[in-house]
Amino acid sequence: MDRDYIPLRACPVCEVRSGTVLGQLTYALFDDLEIPGTKTLLRCGGCGMMYDDVAFSEEQLNEYYRRNEHYAVSNIGGTGSLSDDNCARYDRILDSLRPLSDELILDFGCGQGGFISRCLHRGFRAVGIEPTARSRAAAREAGLTVYESWNALITQNPLSKMHIVVLSHVLEHLMHPRALLQELSEYAHDAMVYVEVPDADSYLLPKEVLWQEMYFEHLSHFRKQNIADLAGRCGITIITEEKISFSALQKGIQCRSLIGRLSANRKSTGASASPGSEHNLVSLPAVSIESFPKDGCPLSLWGVSQYAMLLLGSCPELFSRLHHLFDASPAKIGRSIRGMLVEPSDKISSLSDEYILLIPRSPSLVQMRSQLQKMGFKGQVFYV
Repeated sequence: MDRDYIPLRACPVCEVRSGTVLGQLTYALFDDLEIPGTKTLLRCGGCGMMYDDVAFSEEQLNEYYRRNEHYAVSNIGGTGSLSDDNCARYDRILDSLRPLSDELILDFGCGQGGFISRCLHRGFRAVGIEPTARSRAAAREAGLTVYESWNALITQNPLSKMHIVVLSHVLEHLMHPRALLQELSEYAHDAMVYVEVPDADSYLLPKEVLWQEMYFEHLSHFRKQNIADLAGRCGITIITEEKISFSALQKGIQCRSLIGRLSANRKSTGASASPGSEHNLVSLPAVSIESFPKDGCPLSLWGVSQYAMLLLGSCPELFSRLHHLFDASPAKIGRSIRGMLVEPSDKISSLSDEYILLIPRSPSLVQMRSQLQKMGFKGQVFYV
């Protein structure tokens, strides 16, 4: 570990620019994305926050999201769709907030606008902010009020008062989450705020890392004390906080949530976590595939998730033996990774039985198994 490392990116919580290197993560991203796929996991020397140092700019990250169409067509949790599982999750958030019918709710990072739709269905007022063009268009096509940015909302509705701001799985995606919270504290002061983030203690374990939860898009890894520290530094008075499962279908994903009140009188400091506190990850182990097929059989991979991109970027032996990439998402089909085209899932049925099909673990695994039976694929299947 390099204890003299000077990060390119300051800590997202305390803004100190010093840290200990815990390891590196390399993702094989789509070829049409002009953004580096390698991140350095750090522990902040000031507050102990674990976060990713990256070589890309905030402008490059914004462009990445502007061009990301997956969230506009996917039905899984976190995309803003109106699946039964997502609606149950939206109800969980609303039940914890208990809004009044005349209060205006802002869903920041609303995706397809499912949460807004659920608010309206239950008799509440709600609008959204969504920077990704395709997702924003999908929400507007559904008749929802969704803005491109916070500035657009303020410009078009200068007198609108936000009573509740929802930041559900948003802060971990941002280069500067503290700046957003401070801006909200200024323009939506006295509003209630709901924050939910993945719980880093549940996937960055001292003896094991849950690689499927190490998303390329997640730049900050919040633990309980980190999210409380960030809230304190941004003038948020915490009312309640808890550890929860993401949803009924994704119970294995553990999250931290808090409800607080925004204040224009920001605090300059917070109650920092200890950099050497118990349970902190000491170093990041190498990404590997358990029971990797060692013989010379050709490989194909089905499911080009961010977890799959991590495996492809971290395991050269895997990519060297790979002949096909498959996915069901129209947002991924036709794109390429290191020159290899992503093909439609139905082409799996044309593979000969000499192929080994790798399927990265995901919430869609049960559905994929069922589809595989219908395809009549005769080769071996490895779930990784």
